[in-house]
Amino acid sequence: MEDVSICYDVRAVDTLALRGAMPKHPRLRRASGVSKFAITAAAEALGEERIAKIQNHEMRLGIVVSFINGCVNYSNRFYSEALNDPAFASPIVFPETVFNAPASHIAAYLGSDGPAYTLLGDSSTWFSAIDVARGWLDTDQVDGCLVLCAEELDWLSCEGLSYYSRQLKGTEGAAAIYLENSPSDTRLECLLGPAPYTSSAEKKDALNAIWQIDKEDGKDLLVDGLTGIPRLDRAEAETSASWSGDRISPQTTLGSGMGANCGFQTVIALEALKHHDGASVVFAGGGNQQAFAARFSQA
Repeated sequence: MEDVSICYDVRAVDTLALRGAMPKHPRLRRASGVSKFAITAAAEALGEERIAKIQNHEMRLGIVVSFINGCVNYSNRFYSEALNDPAFASPIVFPETVFNAPASHIAAYLGSDGPAYTLLGDSSTWFSAIDVARGWLDTDQVDGCLVLCAEELDWLSCEGLSYYSRQLKGTEGAAAIYLENSPSDTRLECLLGPAPYTSSAEKKDALNAIWQIDKEDGKDLLVDGLTGIPRLDRAEAETSASWSGDRISPQTTLGSGMGANCGFQTVIALEALKHHDGASVVFAGGGNQQAFAARFSQA
């Protein structure tokens, strides 16, 4: 049988640029790409002053990470070794296959001994992670909370995307935000969801249920989850058709970051607040589980 190569159009992280931006820590010598993306985003979201306070145990930090795929590169490597010859499968690789590896690396880098959770679900699980962080803050379990999402490219995840559409371009990377209960220039005004669904018809109902976040003054910016592929976008496009303000569809430019999509949307929404007077609305239809919407505004 002739071997056949299957190629996918992807948008990968620049490894040289990542190396320059990534914090230095011994653990990262053996970490997979997704952990490196996550720890780099974490350092940027926290800033040097907060990192120093955490490392000096002057503040209690919570960490919540969300994934669809997680550490797929090292998982493939380990299980390939185990299948080829179990006697030579490297035990050093195995810890990098578990979903909580990135959260563990970040906690070790920061010297944090607070809660570090990893949530699995579709892309809108990012907002479930924000909801967990909000609960920790409201009950005074932490002084601040780092919320992250990250994904790395792999042939298996690209194959999975192709089942939705061959037009989807896979991308990788991480997004992170820092939350705390204190006066700030930017605030999370409201979070609507989760609105769960298990079918296309239920998805449309779920999206309609959270569309009450819509504003009619035309000043807000909508950061949506449209892919540019009509078949995949139908429910969200119909629900948001009445939007009268500006809108951005990050996936049409960045590609599909899988579990990182909603994190990318949120970071873009927050960056946009620095440049316009209205609020930023993130509308997240998710992949196949739940829908969320969030509104961020200047205090």
